[in-house]
Amino acid sequence: MNQKSIAKVNPKLLKWARKQCGFTYEEAAGSYVNHKKLQKVEKGVDFLTFNQFINLANKYGRPPSFFYLDHIPKKALIKDFRTSSSQEVKYTPKLIKNIIKVKEKRNFAIEYKFYDKQYDYSYVDSITLNSNIIDVADQILELLKINLKIRLSWKDKYYALKEWIKAIERIGILVFQLSNINTEEMRAFSISEIPYPVIALNRGDSPFGRIFSLIHELCHIMLKEGGLCIYEHPNEEHYEIEKFCNAVAGEFLVPEKSLLNQSFILKHKTSEVWDNNELNKLSKIYWVSNEVILRRLLTLNYTTKDFYRKKITKKKTPPSVKTFGDYGYKKVLRTNSPNFIKIVLNAMYDREIPMTDVSYYLSMSLKYFNDLSDNFKI
Repeated sequence: MNQKSIAKVNPKLLKWARKQCGFTYEEAAGSYVNHKKLQKVEKGVDFLTFNQFINLANKYGRPPSFFYLDHIPKKALIKDFRTSSSQEVKYTPKLIKNIIKVKEKRNFAIEYKFYDKQYDYSYVDSITLNSNIIDVADQILELLKINLKIRLSWKDKYYALKEWIKAIERIGILVFQLSNINTEEMRAFSISEIPYPVIALNRGDSPFGRIFSLIHELCHIMLKEGGLCIYEHPNEEHYEIEKFCNAVAGEFLVPEKSLLNQSFILKHKTSEVWDNNELNKLSKIYWVSNEVILRRLLTLNYTTKDFYRKKITKKKTPPSVKTFGDYGYKKVLRTNSPNFIKIVLNAMYDREIPMTDVSYYLSMSLKYFNDLSDNFKI
């Protein structure tokens, strides 16, 4: 084998990356390399060609430079609220790529933050798990400045999601939306460091699901406990944090005082049963899912656990990965933080970065640049 074509990477990192993705040798090798050869490479007794290595690096969702490090990273890619700290964490390559890319974008925003205004991040690390749920919900209301009167003027759930994202961005949090990831693997994740904390949403989730995720992850940031969440089945080790963030999101989005003052709630005292028409009506008042409404009714003793379980189980659909047909500048606008786009464009206009960096950080062909520039408003 030509020595120039050999990739002399760290075999321990190859093995670690494969296991983190949950691949067997056969699955990892695919058509790129013989699986028996891959076993030898991981033991350090054989080498990959450079092309084989590049294909594997892409499959594992890691940049090639990662495999030339001397040691396996001690710091986790992101804190995982799905598993205990003693469990081996497995991510799909798609999720790994997205987490790495979001972190790169945040680092870029920090480097060029002078193209944005300064933010007051006193809300980060401002609460604890012992904080009063209603007090925290009131704190978020003061922070985001979107009351129920404003929400009642919203026309549909997509508009509601857009307005919540704008509100979160106004306090200096970068909001990204990720595609082609199963909601069973990730509903959302957050990074709670400052400046520029991050909330990443799963586009495969419903608009109502993403609205709930925004407030849930904001609560994580206020606790300074960012990480990866799925909500439905939090690991026992992280149960209290997830329970707290769910409770705060529920109280903020569907305030107890407001809910119990709804006329048909007052007339409903004697029955635990809620039909879809009633739930849909409440859903459009608060812009949350029927499930969140029902959970709030259960919390406030207006229904039973048995009815809640039956109703939710009946509605559950098998998880799937949604695909989206958008591309070009439209995909950039729908998936990237508006503040991040602003920073990238301003850095480019001032010739601080080349056009190739614009293409890289926005994952967009430069042929769409003029369309993006014409349609981007903040």
